Amino acid sequence: MSKVVLTAAPAGTVLSSNPEDKLPFLRPGENTEAPKAQNEYVILMDGNSITRHDVSPQIIEKYGWGRLCGMAASSEENDYAHLLAAKIQKKLPAMKVRLIFGSPEKQTVMPDLVVFQGGEHVGSKELPAYAEAYTKKLQNIRSLFPKSKIIAIGIWNPRCREEFKECTGENYFENAVRIEKIQSKVTAELGIPFASVSKYENDPANTGDGKVAAVRWHPNDNGMKCYADEAFKAFLQL
Repeated sequence: MSKVVLTAAPAGTVLSSNPEDKLPFLRPGENTEAPKAQNEYVILMDGNSITRHDVSPQIIEKYGWGRLCGMAASSEENDYAHLLAAKIQKKLPAMKVRLIFGSPEKQTVMPDLVVFQGGEHVGSKELPAYAEAYTKKLQNIRSLFPKSKIIAIGIWNPRCREEFKECTGENYFENAVRIEKIQSKVTAELGIPFASVSKYENDPANTGDGKVAAVRWHPNDNGMKCYADEAFKAFLQL
C-alpha cells in the first residue's frame, strides 16, 4: 500500500476581518509543491486554524501553540486533514495520496479533491451576505479546478465549556447555527457533499486541549477523528 505523503505550504496568521473575532485566524500560504505525478491523488485543504495553524514566536507567546497542524490536535497525524488522507489512501491503494494546504487561488498543483472548511470567523455584520459569499467561494473553487471533486465541512460551535464565551465573538453561539444552515443549503444547491460536525461539538471529550481557551475551543484528537469520519462519509458520496 502506498504511503500518504504529508506536505504543507507556509502559512501566516493575520487578524480576521471581523473585529469581534477572538479566535486564532489562519491565512493560507502559497503552495509551491512539485507538479502532480501520474500516480498521485492530491488533496487540497482550504480552511482556517481547525484545518491547520502555523507556529511563530508570536503565536507561542499569545496562544501557547507550538505545533504545525490542526489547532488542538496533538500532532499532524492526529488532525482531521491527515486522518482523512489516511482513510482515502486506504480506499485508493494504487495511488499515492498527497496533502497540500492553502488558498485555491495560489495553487500551482491541480488537486483531485478540494476540502473546504470555514465559517467560524463570520461575524454578525457579515452574516447577512454570507450565503452569497459562501456560494461564490465554492463556485470559484469549481471554476479554478473544473475537474476536481469538492467536499465542504460545517462550522464548529462548542458550548460545553463556559470559557468558550470568552474566545468567540458576540452572538457566536446563535450565529453559528445560522451559518451551518446556510452552508448546508448552499452545498445542497450546488451538489457538493457536506460534512456536518455539529453533533460532536458539545461533547466535552471532543474539546479542551491547550494552554488557553482559544486553543481549547478547537477540536482535540477525539474531535478531529469525528471531523475525519464525517468528511470521509462526504468523500464516499462523490
